[in-house]
Amino acid sequence: MKRIVLLGSTGSIGRNALDVVSRHPDQFRIVGLSARRRTEVLARQCDEHPEALFALSESPWLDSLLRSRPELKPRAVGAGETSLTDLVRATKPDLVLNALVGFVGLRPTIAALDAGIPVAVANKESIVTGGEVLLEAAARSGARLIPIDSEHVAISQCLGSARIDAVERVVITASGGALRDRPLNAFAAVTVEEVLAHPTWKMGDKITVDSATLVNKALETIEAHWLFRLPFEKIDVVIHPQSIVHSFVEFIDGSIMAQMGDPDMRFPILYALSYPERLRSGLRSSVTAFPALTFREVDRRRYPCFELALEAARAGGNAPTVLNAANEMAVRAFLDGEIPFTSLGDVIEGALGAVERRPIRALEDILETDRVTREWVENTYAPRWAAARRGTSRPC
Repeated sequence: MKRIVLLGSTGSIGRNALDVVSRHPDQFRIVGLSARRRTEVLARQCDEHPEALFALSESPWLDSLLRSRPELKPRAVGAGETSLTDLVRATKPDLVLNALVGFVGLRPTIAALDAGIPVAVANKESIVTGGEVLLEAAARSGARLIPIDSEHVAISQCLGSARIDAVERVVITASGGALRDRPLNAFAAVTVEEVLAHPTWKMGDKITVDSATLVNKALETIEAHWLFRLPFEKIDVVIHPQSIVHSFVEFIDGSIMAQMGDPDMRFPILYALSYPERLRSGLRSSVTAFPALTFREVDRRRYPCFELALEAARAGGNAPTVLNAANEMAVRAFLDGEIPFTSLGDVIEGALGAVERRPIRALEDILETDRVTREWVENTYAPRWAAARRGTSRPC
């Protein structure tokens, strides 16, 4: 029986993970849950998993939950910045599944690895900003960092036991997002609702916006760099609208292996939870029902943020942390109606040009870069965003 702490249990990945766990009650048990602010959903999950302790990453919401459900107080580990790390330490699980969105996922991932607890990670931002630090922590303790993203699970399965020097390149597939077929001259007028209408995947708001800008594929490129120790020149991205092939691995002898399946996150989640074993999922993909599969190169004019993000990836040091912080803030501003879709790249490019480049030697370097970047974006853009809300000026 594998005891699991699920961080980000109320989001899309978290809910899918709980569905997978419910299908294998003899294999998995939830001993910890966390959410940001969806207290009603979290309370229901606590009822369904009566042994689980819980934490909230935003303090005001814990008080609200306990006022409505005082009987849950003995199971509350806490709320706020350190609560997720406290939850991991209090439960001492066999596995942490990090399904958090954003930079908040970095600290608990490091804490788990430092404690020798393997982490199944769907939290792109923790690997993008702290890849070197995470791998060093994993090496010290012997704990594994297990990918959950469908693309990296696909790469892992295609690689099998092959040596990295036998790999010519890996190819990460991208749906292209909700705007992939939209005329370029119509981008300035797209609405939040249009950007969130993803054609194949059901995901959270932030990653759906990142899919439309293709920033998510740049983040996945950085993840692949760290997870599989691949140089950036060996990682490519192609547009695959059907989302059936999740990644390719091309070997030096010219052969290509692809991993296929329906766009259902329960497949890679089960793979990560059960690794290194395989369990019956109760789910099936019908090959004859697959649509015709097509692939095409990334149009850099359509996805300018993708190129900016790749430049940050290749620069290394603290540049990916700057990229991540600026992107998180820009996406939030877009979702809140403060900037148009076409201004997302302006914020990213501005931050990458303004924040001093430095090497990353420890967690403190990452935290400081994140703080400085967010402060710069806040000071530079927040007054314009506030003015835009008042309707007194054009945002950005």
